[in-house]
Amino acid sequence: MPEADGEIPLTGDPKVDEALVRIRGKFRDLEDAMLVQAHLELRASERIKEHAEFLARHQAFLDRHATVIGEIEDKLNALIDREIRREGGPEAR
Repeated sequence: MPEADGEIPLTGDPKVDEALVRIRGKFRDLEDAMLVQAHLELRASERIKEHAEFLARHQAFLDRHATVIGEIEDKLNALIDREIRREGGPEAR
């Protein structure tokens, strides 16, 4: 029967008790490893979420950049066309 703290009491048989002590130690090691793994997974999921948010912001920046570059190209082409018409076009040279 497990004791109140959840541990199995020693039996009085040295071999069995030695095995129980080793098993208890392994269970503690596994519990520690599980806690560390859970913490690492939590941190990794937070970093993945942050990275996804960064990628979304970066994509929005790239979309805005493409829009602005398109507007600049339109304005530049309009200025070039105006100057070509004012100068009489390529045929005038």
